[in-house]
Amino acid sequence: MTASNKAFGKRRRLWLGSLAALFSAITFSMNVTLAGLAYQHGANIHALNITRAVLFWLVLLAVARINGLALNIPNKVKLTCVLLGVLLGIEMYVLLGAVVFIPVALAIVTMYTYPLMIGIYDWISKRDRFSYLQLILMFFVFAGLFLALSVPTGMVNTSGVLLAFAAAVVLATLLILSERAMSQHENTVVMLYMLTGTCASIVLFLIFVDLEWPTTPIGWLAFTGSGGCYVVATFLLFTAVDMVGPLRTAIIDNTSPVWAVLFGFLLLGQALSLTQILGVVIVVSGVLGIQWVKRERT
Repeated sequence: MTASNKAFGKRRRLWLGSLAALFSAITFSMNVTLAGLAYQHGANIHALNITRAVLFWLVLLAVARINGLALNIPNKVKLTCVLLGVLLGIEMYVLLGAVVFIPVALAIVTMYTYPLMIGIYDWISKRDRFSYLQLILMFFVFAGLFLALSVPTGMVNTSGVLLAFAAAVVLATLLILSERAMSQHENTVVMLYMLTGTCASIVLFLIFVDLEWPTTPIGWLAFTGSGGCYVVATFLLFTAVDMVGPLRTAIIDNTSPVWAVLFGFLLLGQALSLTQILGVVIVVSGVLGIQWVKRERT
């Protein structure tokens, strides 16, 4: 293969991975918004999580079979994937739990501080260094988050904010740990074993809770759409990580709060104040700035 062909292949992979990250951000925001709509029409978080996890598992199995992928990977890798799947199940619960207490846009803008957490991890682990500009942008992000959450009493619940932050921590951890597994094995197979762990952990949890399903046609439409969008968003997210790495994926994927503001307003009537919108813009801009600085150095 000539140097020009290699360069073309690299650019093509970069563009495809970037598009995957963008569409992941859009469909992820839609998935969470539709989950909020499904809640309004009788569904609960347990029914939604088990449905989307099983649906995703079946889709991955079908993709693996159609492409003739070998499902046999080392037992150590299988165990790692299953444990990552448990983390994915936790992330599903804490984020959708946050939506119960706070508006979709605020839940997502809080969770989407996860790229900042990846940057801090890289700094602590000495994979990268933190510049003074990044430190300034970090304070910029937290100032924006303060504005986004500075709303009238009763609109923001502390439990919802804490759950959204927990989702950010879990997602950052998941992306960091999954990078190595996905770089050494076919990502569809890795994700299939991850979803096996997710489904198993949710099924065990269902022993202690009841499933509640939508009670209206609109509820079922939102319920089904949320599951479908979740499958597409998660598949595209890990595809992007595999193609362009977690940092570049985080840069593009961090546009998700913007889509959440739009979808939350259109589907749930969750209009944000100018102060909140300013806070969202500051958070997104700050995190993008931090990741852009890291991208420039790497």
